[in-house]
Amino acid sequence: MSRDREVGFDMKSKQIRGGRRQRGFTLVELMVTIAVLAILAGIGYPLYAEQVQKARRTDARSSLRMIALAQERFYTVNGTYAPDLEADGNPLNLPDTLTDGDSADGHYTLGIVTDDDNLTYTITATAQGGQADDEDCEEFTLNQLGVKTATDGDGAKCW
Repeated sequence: MSRDREVGFDMKSKQIRGGRRQRGFTLVELMVTIAVLAILAGIGYPLYAEQVQKARRTDARSSLRMIALAQERFYTVNGTYAPDLEADGNPLNLPDTLTDGDSADGHYTLGIVTDDDNLTYTITATAQGGQADDEDCEEFTLNQLGVKTATDGDGAKCW
């Protein structure tokens, strides 16, 4: 009598005597499954993180456009641009989320630079927090002429 028959296994059918089927996974099957999941996660997570960064760029673009529109309204009434976001109690009539120096969703720090006569401006959005890892589009700029630039140079990829 073979050793398999002594312990009650029939190796050909993977059944225990009495007709019950053996249940569960072998260690090899489990390790193969874990390896496949690890490979998928290793490929998927960086792609996911990149898409999140791209989506957050909208925060910078929309905040810059909102400030630029407010600057043009201010210029129409006053003949000059507002020197900063908080000048004399929010003359740009911006939402509170933008007057504190952060973009609407908080992924970028905002700033305005004007010339001495307040006749030109450049608005800058610089990535902060988790978005600071976005090396391709770390900084966005928009000026009074509507010229858009970004870290990538002409802004073609970022804008």
